Amino acid sequence: MPNDERAPDTSESSAGEGIGKFLRRERLERGFTLEKLAEKTGLSRSYLSNVERDVNSPTINTLRTIVDALGTTLGRLFHTIDRERRVLTRPEERVELTRAGVEGVTYTLLNPKHGGKLEMMMLEVSPGASSGTNPHTHGGEEVGLLLSGELDYWVDGVHHRLQPGDCVSFDSSLPHRYSNPGNVPAVCVWSETLPGF
Repeated sequence: MPNDERAPDTSESSAGEGIGKFLRRERLERGFTLEKLAEKTGLSRSYLSNVERDVNSPTINTLRTIVDALGTTLGRLFHTIDRERRVLTRPEERVELTRAGVEGVTYTLLNPKHGGKLEMMMLEVSPGASSGTNPHTHGGEEVGLLLSGELDYWVDGVHHRLQPGDCVSFDSSLPHRYSNPGNVPAVCVWSETLPGF
């Protein structure tokens, strides 16, 4: 029997495991082969294999496509990953995500708990990259602290040029967007209520 199709390990997971192992476990628990999951998602078998081995980091939309095909949710997935709801998250336990259609922007979830009211992340925006030309809105509140680089941020049509140490705080229902006008990556620590990931 191929290694890929072994019965799932139902023992408690160790803290250092990545998201791929849990996706694989969800797949095997449902009796899906990689070929079947590829058919249901429209993604290639090799790509899905790389995701399960934590070689590839899926975009948010791709991750949602996979969990939808598995009949689960992102919330359940991350609850499974962190079923003991640890107080401490080690750097190697963080989850890195990108948005489909947005180049040069990476989100690293610092507290991938999914169940609380507050989400913390590291946001890295490459030179020239942006969240797009159209502002977006959603529920909750946001606070962002720029650690390095510089960032242009628009909130409700008002432009702000952030330098290291600057902090923005606003109601997320106000239209907002950002871009990096500099020559080095902009690195921020970001927090929002009503977690979006």
